[in-house]
Amino acid sequence: MLNYDLYIFDWDGTLMNTTQTIVDGTTHACKVLGLNVISDDLARSIIGKSFIEVVTDIVPELRGNPELFQKFVAIYEQYLNDHTLDNPVFMHVKETLDKLTAEGKFLTIATGRSRAMLDDILAGTGYGHYFMLTKTACECFSKPHPQMIEEILEFTGVAKAKAVMIGDTSHDIQMAHNAGIDAIGVSHGAQDHAELAACNPRYLLNNISELYALLA
Repeated sequence: MLNYDLYIFDWDGTLMNTTQTIVDGTTHACKVLGLNVISDDLARSIIGKSFIEVVTDIVPELRGNPELFQKFVAIYEQYLNDHTLDNPVFMHVKETLDKLTAEGKFLTIATGRSRAMLDDILAGTGYGHYFMLTKTACECFSKPHPQMIEEILEFTGVAKAKAVMIGDTSHDIQMAHNAGIDAIGVSHGAQDHAELAACNPRYLLNNISELYALLA
C-alpha cells in the first residue's frame, strides 16, 4: 500500500500513450526539412526533457541555424497538435485519479511539454480538473533538474517524505532523486524495465494499472 500525500505525474508515456506520436513527430520534421532522419530509439531518448532544449543533441543540423531550428520546432509541434489526442490514456488512469482524489491526495503534473500543448491536452481529454498544479518545461528547467518538483512541494506544503514522482523515463526518476523524493517508474512508455531499474526507483511497475492495484 502506498502512503503518499502528493502524487506528481509525468504525462507522456505515463498517463497517456503518446510515446510513438512524439517519436513520429520528430522523424516527420526531419523528413519535411530534408534532414537526416534519426532512429526511433534516438528520438525516444530525449522524451521527458524539454524538447526545445535538447533536440539539437539528436539533430545536429539544427545547431547554429536558428531559422532551421524554428522551422523544425514548428513542424514538430504541429504534428503533435494534430495527432496527440488520437492516443488513449492508459488503462485504469481514470480509476487511479478518481481514487486518489476521493482520498484527498494532491495530484500534480511535471512534464517536458510546453504550457500551451499541455493545456490543450488536458482540455481535450477532460482530465484537467484532477490536477491542482501543473509544471511544464516553459516555466522550469528541463528534467532532471529538480525545479518542477521543488516548486510543487513549495506550493502544496507537503513534506518530501510524503511526495512521489511517477514517470516512464530515467529523467523523471533522476529528477525525483535530485529533489529528494521517492520515484515510481512505469515501463510502458519511452524506456524499458531495465533502463528504469538502473535508476533505482522506489517502485518499478510494468504499467499504470499496477499503481491502481497498490492503492487498493
